[in-house]
Amino acid sequence: MSPAHVSPGSDVVPRPFDKSRRLRRRSEFQKVFDSGQRMRGRFLTLLVASGETPRTRLGIVASRKLGDSVRRNRAKRLIREIFRTSDSQGDLIRVDLVVIPRVELFDATYANLQEDFRGALTRGISRLRKA
Repeated sequence: MSPAHVSPGSDVVPRPFDKSRRLRRRSEFQKVFDSGQRMRGRFLTLLVASGETPRTRLGIVASRKLGDSVRRNRAKRLIREIFRTSDSQGDLIRVDLVVIPRVELFDATYANLQEDFRGALTRGISRLRKA
């Protein structure tokens, strides 16, 4: 929710997705693709790699296979919100994540997306600890 959408009397505080929470460089994405554990869910594929920063970071790869820019941006917004809520509940450890949404994501409910994300993340972290 952007500041323009918050009404003056609202208690909702917008939480920006700042740069310290994102994978931004090609080399950061490449490290996760090369050394990460890949987990496939019903609605997304998640790659998890150990992080070098004190915060969990997220990268999203939404290709044109998903559809036009409206659909790709919607998928990215949904994934960022699921990431924010998962991280605020303390579910995430300090890792780098890359999420690749699948076309089936658009037919899912928000609760199913959350469940799929958390399940894939849990499996990925447990594999990462074993490796």
